[in-house]
Amino acid sequence: MRYRVPDDAEQDLDEAADRVVDRITERFWLFGQHTDAGRPAGIAAGVKCFPVGKYLIYYRKTCHGKDILHTFHGARSQRSAVKAARKRR
Repeated sequence: MRYRVPDDAEQDLDEAADRVVDRITERFWLFGQHTDAGRPAGIAAGVKCFPVGKYLIYYRKTCHGKDILHTFHGARSQRSAVKAARKRR
């Protein structure tokens, strides 16, 4: 079966994706303001996890501040997502 995505629908998708990304990145300031935000992630030493809507942000405190490591949809197997991300490196 074929399908077609008109320009208006394509724009709707782009705008929806932008809103999701904006919502996630707006939370990054929280990590700088609150050193204990999130919970231990259990995927590596010092890595914490913070939920934003349906997504989970993984980060680690460093001597320079906080490093955002990964952002995955919460419905995914988090261990599988981390393994896949490590393979991409």
